[in-house]
Amino acid sequence: MKTYSFFLISTFLIFNFCSSEDAIIVEPTRDLMEQSIEDNKSLLTYLETHFYNYSVFESNPNSGRNVIKIDTISLINIDRIPLIDQVLSQNITLKTNDASVNHVLYYLSVKDGVGENPSIADSTFVTYQGSLLDGTVFDENTNPIWFDLTQVVIGFREGATKLKPGNYFVNDDNTVLFSDFGQGVLFIPSGLAYFSQSSTVIPAYSPLIFKISLYATKKTDHDGDGILSSDEFDNDKDGVLDDLDEDGVPDYLDNN
Repeated sequence: MKTYSFFLISTFLIFNFCSSEDAIIVEPTRDLMEQSIEDNKSLLTYLETHFYNYSVFESNPNSGRNVIKIDTISLINIDRIPLIDQVLSQNITLKTNDASVNHVLYYLSVKDGVGENPSIADSTFVTYQGSLLDGTVFDENTNPIWFDLTQVVIGFREGATKLKPGNYFVNDDNTVLFSDFGQGVLFIPSGLAYFSQSSTVIPAYSPLIFKISLYATKKTDHDGDGILSSDEFDNDKDGVLDDLDEDGVPDYLDNN
């Protein structure tokens, strides 16, 4: 089977965080395995020293207005439960030309949602905030927007599948009211994000944090061949796009 380097996937921009005057800069590539280990150390340190406002969600779990906030554990809140005790993790092994390298994606499910989890190739209707470990926000959208998960970085794509959408009601004025939707946070190593790419807002080799609210999902069939893209995208989840006929076109885009 003809393979595609995982770098091809990870270089898809999750959002247009660079303006026309803010060119992406690619630094000399570091060793992927060494960077994965370094990123995991940074993420663990962050998770051990930060907490989220879980008391707000516990006191009013059905509210659709709760906003996830993360803060440092310090003297005033020394008794807070650290994120490391609340997150789950997924090992994602990606193929390179030389080896297979494991990356650890950490995710926090703050509110479960009630619908069906999206696949890695579905479309998702979300609000989000993306930030660096130092708290710098590089992008956010407080109004729901559709994202095709095949066009985002691996960490976001895999992490979004951990959440479930909610219910919605259309008012007489055609406004939509969402309820019971999923909310969570993704903690993504750079190898599952932009790796060596950088811009003025995201330095190279930066682990990323995404707070997400998932309102709705939509099954996709990108090439219109009657087979869901989720069944043709990356079945072994190695970061390599499936191409069974070896024609150079990923199966989910190939209706031949």
